[in-house]
Amino acid sequence: MHPNKKRDYVRVLNRLHLALNAESKVHTLGHINNSIHNYPFQKIVIGQNNSKRVLISAGIHGDEPSGIETICTLIESGKYKTYLNKWDLIILPCINPYGYEYNQRENQDNIDLNRMFKIKSPPLEVELTQSIFKLSYFNLTLELHEDCDSYGYYLFQKSNKPFGVQLGYKIIESVNEVIPINLNKNIDGNPAKDGVIHRIKDIDEMEWWPMAGYSLAMKSEHCFTLETPTNLSMHTRVKAHIKAIDKALNEYPN
Repeated sequence: MHPNKKRDYVRVLNRLHLALNAESKVHTLGHINNSIHNYPFQKIVIGQNNSKRVLISAGIHGDEPSGIETICTLIESGKYKTYLNKWDLIILPCINPYGYEYNQRENQDNIDLNRMFKIKSPPLEVELTQSIFKLSYFNLTLELHEDCDSYGYYLFQKSNKPFGVQLGYKIIESVNEVIPINLNKNIDGNPAKDGVIHRIKDIDEMEWWPMAGYSLAMKSEHCFTLETPTNLSMHTRVKAHIKAIDKALNEYPN
């Protein structure tokens, strides 16, 4: 490993490929290149043409590794199989490979990818992420993040259909069995209640879009950005995210 590298992206892909069954499909959507690296940007599809589709993504901020570890745990444990009677799982295991390897929020060009989803010519990582969206394709999107400034778990919620806020509170209730919830009335500059941030500007009022904004623009039904506190152990952060995913998929209305 290069002396400045903190993690190995290829090792993540190898873990996932070893754990996936023959019915899973791995698609290389493109490659993120620079003078040193040539990262395959991969999408994993697991399902049986079910009526419900969820996008689970991680690693858009490279210094937030718990989401990537959550996806590895979800696959390696076989937990994902419990959802395949209802859901097709579409997974982006690591949107920002360079940031992940070098433990920095931004990509190799020092760009925060989660601010680039509204511009016409975004970085390649964003362009490849956008390529998997179709209008009204996803019933649910779950973005796995972490927050180094938060003492407890919280989430952002925005929907194109009813029930999203109620589901958000069910997720928080479930996670509270594992870790504390951030109960601040203002989180990251946004009004919050009991760990749920849902009173957010409409996307047409935003100067820039995070990934969730693009997801909403593409008419995904419900979009959740899940934030676990960085100051807890990796095991606990992963356990909290797994709990949130489980509740979201099991409580989603038929």
